[in-house]
Amino acid sequence: MSDTTALDAAKIDIRRWTREEQSARPLYGSRVIYTPSVLAEAAELLGKLYTAGQEHHIDREDWAAVTSLPVGVLEVLAARYCSRVELTGAERHAVRDTLIGELSARGLTVRPGQRVAVEPLPGGPRFGHRGQALVSLALTSGGWDIRVDEIAGAGPHPIAAPATEDGAREVAELVHKILSGAAPNPFAAPAVKETSA
Repeated sequence: MSDTTALDAAKIDIRRWTREEQSARPLYGSRVIYTPSVLAEAAELLGKLYTAGQEHHIDREDWAAVTSLPVGVLEVLAARYCSRVELTGAERHAVRDTLIGELSARGLTVRPGQRVAVEPLPGGPRFGHRGQALVSLALTSGGWDIRVDEIAGAGPHPIAAPATEDGAREVAELVHKILSGAAPNPFAAPAVKETSA
């Protein structure tokens, strides 16, 4: 398997595990939402692992027989981006200001506060019991997260994204896609897979 083929296979596997297998072992109590740069990093790392395995005559399918490398790669990156975030006050404000500016530039109505609240878009998915709840975002020492403000006791969904201004741009784009319905609603109940008789 060439490096290019390994990377292509890795991209396919990462896409499969983040889209089709969303119910697979959620980390941190909630399903992690990944930004494009983190998914690209996961595919690159997984491709390198596949290539290293090939050097020892271990095929992609051999890994699958004993472990899930795609899940392992996603979990290790989630652990990196969803914990131990250390920013100075100035860095935190710059990232927050970038997030607010990027959300506003995408036509979203933003309510700054301790958490940055964002109103749903007309024609997009509805949130909360009456379908009128806002979603809110925060960057804490545990990384980025998103939650529905109305649901008491509901934990936030971690977002695997860099705690940087570039990460804030990716989070804003992701939130716009969620609110417009272009990305899956992370607050929807997982689809039940039917078993064949």
